[in-house]
Amino acid sequence: MRDYGKILDRLNTANLDFLTKIGTVQGYPIFMVQLGSETGERENILITGGVHGDEPAGVEASLRFLERDNGALLERFRFWVIPCINPYGYVHDTRENREGADINRSFETEEVLEASIVKRAIAQTQFSFAIDFHEDCDATGFYLYEGKRDKQYIGPQIAAVVKNIGPMDDDDSGESEVLIGDGVYEVAQEWGVQGLTPYLLRFHTEHAIISETPTTWPLEQRSALHLAVLDAVLQRN
Repeated sequence: MRDYGKILDRLNTANLDFLTKIGTVQGYPIFMVQLGSETGERENILITGGVHGDEPAGVEASLRFLERDNGALLERFRFWVIPCINPYGYVHDTRENREGADINRSFETEEVLEASIVKRAIAQTQFSFAIDFHEDCDATGFYLYEGKRDKQYIGPQIAAVVKNIGPMDDDDSGESEVLIGDGVYEVAQEWGVQGLTPYLLRFHTEHAIISETPTTWPLEQRSALHLAVLDAVLQRN
């Protein structure tokens, strides 16, 4: 079992502008952090991790983002960070929540509490970009899903920038995903709004990326890849 208390300790010791408990599930608080001034013209950026409890690199990447110096970025952006959407799954190393629900297939209803908590927390906010950190236990390298309403995709360029951290996935299994470029797939309309990213694209943002890293990589490498993808996107904005 992982220690969720260590996440809370890191959040409490980081230099954060606003730390808000947005809900509680099975006794575990879910927090959202806001970084950046509310004054002036700044783009809102959403960062999420841990929707699948057995994918800890997204949680780690989110925490490392909050712990590092983001001074230059805060002159241009305001960040909303939900480091761990599925605390129970994180602690017990399970993809699903305690009830066995895949939270990332639950955003079209109000039946799964964790999804409802996230939806309420961002209900009044529009984001210029959103990124959701994931892992894949079957992958041999990293890959991305990208959704962009104007179809002006930047995923292939982002992948090219970060591939020095580790190889791209070489899966050519012929699945139904629409390939944008090497290792970059389109967020499909057929997904509806069950998943977090399709939900965000429908209601809260015009641009979103799902960053996927192979579970076989060390945690340091996985979290570094996630942050490199985020930084590469922000440098292009």
